[in-house]
This record gives sequence, structure tokens and C-alpha cells, in this order.
Amino acid sequence: MRLLLIEDEILLGRVVVQGLELARYEVTWCQSGTEGYERACEGGWSAILLDLMLPGRDGWSICRGLRDRRDATPILMLTARDDIDDRVRGLELGADDYLVKPFAFPELRARIAALIRRGRGQRRRCIRVGELEIDTEVREVTRAGELLTLTPREYDLLEVLASREGHIVSKETILDLWGDWESTPNTVEVHLAALRRKLEPEKLIQTIHRRGYLLRDPKREVELS
Repeated sequence: MRLLLIEDEILLGRVVVQGLELARYEVTWCQSGTEGYERACEGGWSAILLDLMLPGRDGWSICRGLRDRRDATPILMLTARDDIDDRVRGLELGADDYLVKPFAFPELRARIAALIRRGRGQRRRCIRVGELEIDTEVREVTRAGELLTLTPREYDLLEVLASREGHIVSKETILDLWGDWESTPNTVEVHLAALRRKLEPEKLIQTIHRRGYLLRDPKREVELS
């Protein structure tokens, strides 16, 4: 089982990685929030262990970004902040559990196992728009049963739009959800053009002048919002 640890404390990170690897987990360790979010967006993790105070991007922002992407990977927040407001904020943003430092390693291991069991009990989430079906667990897209070949960025763009079917999504929102500081509005346009070509002949994605993009089933009328 693959775990992602996003933690900037070197000593703690080494101890956690060593202990979890002895428990037969495969652990990837990121020491900045920016790198951690990028790796988290790759998907395929059994659980994410997330510190709050990180360089580059804090844990709250990472958690919110993942949940906005409809990423249901279990998140366990690890932090030295024991304030009740911090814990409530983390849970409201979509964290599944909260563990305050310093903690006993057996408790960490038990909480991870519980999160993974819970995650396995959740049904696979699919987004359907017309003949399009998006499997968000394995990141596959089919149209009328035929598999479409998309790049990772094209898939991310499609999932963002499809999860908000019938609602306009601005370029700024897309860039924020991508969490890629080097991308620009022009980058969105390039990937959108490529995605549209692969979705033809269906006219699923519309450009709303000066507002953004909207994905909807052309056979169904929706109110723009």
C-alpha cells in the first residue's frame, strides 16, 4: 500500500518513513507543500499523512485543493498545533483524521490502518455526462464504452469541468485547482483545445465569454451559474 508523507521536519520524517516501511508500507516523502501537492494530485495513494505548517503551501491549502478536485484519498493531518479551532478547520476542509505531535507510533499505524479500511469501503465514484464516463479512482475516461487516451493535464481539466457540470468554471479556478504556479491562462486554452479535439464530435465544452468554461450534456438544458 502506497502512502504519501508531506512533512518538513527531517527527524520526524525519517522516523515515520522507517517505521512505516518496517510495517510493509511503500512511503513517498515530500518535504515541501508545493511538491507534496503535486505528488498528491498524481493519485493512487492509499492515504496521505499531511503536516499543516509547510514551506511553499500549507496543509490546509493542500487538503482544500485535493477535495476541490474531488479526490477522496484519506487524509491524516499531523501537526504540533493542538488548538481546537485548527482541528475543526482541518476536518471542515475534508481531512479524515487528526493526530497531534508528539504521537506514539503504534497509534499512528492504527489510525492509518483504520483510514485505509474506511477508504476501501467507499464506492468508486464515477462522473457521467451524456455518453462520457469518468472513473476518478483509476483516472480513466470512456465514451460509449470506448476508452479515450488523455494526457494527465487533459484528464485533470476534464474532471474539474465535469464535476461542476452546468456551472461556469473560470481559468483562475482551474489554475488554482491545478496548483501549478508556472501555468498561465494560455496554458489552460492550449490543453482545452486538445481536449475538445479528443471529445469530438460531442460539443460538451462551451466557452462563456469573459467568464470561463462550462461542460454540459447538450441534450439537457441547464441554468448557467
